[in-house]
Amino acid sequence: MICIRRATILSLTLLLTLGVMLPALASEFPPSEFILGGTNQGEPDSTRVLPVYKAKPTGNWVIHYDPNTPESEKWEYVDRIGATIVERIDELEIWVVDLPDGFGMNFTFDSDVELIEQDFFVSVNFDIPPSDPDYDRQWALPHIQAETAWNEMDDLRPVTVAVIDTGVCMSHEDLEDRVLDNGYDFVDDDDDPDDVFGHGCSVAGIIAANIDNGIGIAGFAPNASILPVRVLGPAGSGSMADVAAGIVYAADEGADIVNLSLGSMVGSQVTKDAVDYAVNNGVTVIASAGNSGGSAPGYPARYENVVAVGAVDPNGARSSFSNKGGDIWAPGRDVHTTYLDNGYKALNGTSFSAPYVSAMAAVLEGMGSQLHLDGGDMTWTCMKQGACQVVPGS
Repeated sequence: MICIRRATILSLTLLLTLGVMLPALASEFPPSEFILGGTNQGEPDSTRVLPVYKAKPTGNWVIHYDPNTPESEKWEYVDRIGATIVERIDELEIWVVDLPDGFGMNFTFDSDVELIEQDFFVSVNFDIPPSDPDYDRQWALPHIQAETAWNEMDDLRPVTVAVIDTGVCMSHEDLEDRVLDNGYDFVDDDDDPDDVFGHGCSVAGIIAANIDNGIGIAGFAPNASILPVRVLGPAGSGSMADVAAGIVYAADEGADIVNLSLGSMVGSQVTKDAVDYAVNNGVTVIASAGNSGGSAPGYPARYENVVAVGAVDPNGARSSFSNKGGDIWAPGRDVHTTYLDNGYKALNGTSFSAPYVSAMAAVLEGMGSQLHLDGGDMTWTCMKQGACQVVPGS
């Protein structure tokens, strides 16, 4: 099976060392346990040996073949060293292999092999803690263990999160290059889903505000792009039919996750049908539980296939306004996030708890994992290992 990796440009840079270094540069690197070596002395003919240092190896090895090498000879080499194919990037004449235990670095080289290097983990390129000037006002990020998560993130698959709301601040300085241009406005029936109310703008910032850009706040999910879908008008309200249309639109446009920071204590079949449509198309639907302090979530959060998110205070207890019965809990009081006119604002509500869960889902999905839902207080550790803490008052 041929697997082709594609790099997607976000507002972050991946640290990646590729095999284009000339052999003369190898002497500039300090000695390392990761330096590759052949069985013969000196540099092997037609082979570039690249040192890798200050990196965490994956355990796999990357073979760069000469472009003129017949496939049969590539297989002959792999068989000779007893390797197993992990991945092929045929466009680059690269095979990634796993070697048997005890092999070490006992490679043999011939004219078909241009380079062999260790595969290693890469990560997002930003300082931790980041340089965003309002970072110290974001108590929610330490609460969900953001810095631990960022340090443990490997190569993340890009994920699209649809913010179905009052729109999104399309030109906010802290959302630059994070908002997709294929959104839609179901209120005015046009393709300009710009936010004039501020609610969706704030939701989007929690998920995807640029990290370590020296501006404003830090979003949690560096791999998330926002699909803006406006279904609520300038007063922050709208129709269930428009909400349903927005959900279907997001699913059809390829959204991986739908964030619904909206709701009612009354359900509707049209919204339920739209949610079912999205879920059946592989979309994760996440919704705020509601702010009436009731014993059960509102709709659409109450639907069985929707992740219902309740709000917690900085002390980890249920926020007094939050409905109970959620699938998961996240920060929802005094949440500092993006706002209209390149502004920032501290806000309360389960509306601002849901996007933390959407952001966590985006990162986990980017790693090939999923949310762990046990009705507890969401943190990075318990999302990976289970057993989230019980929320007092929930």
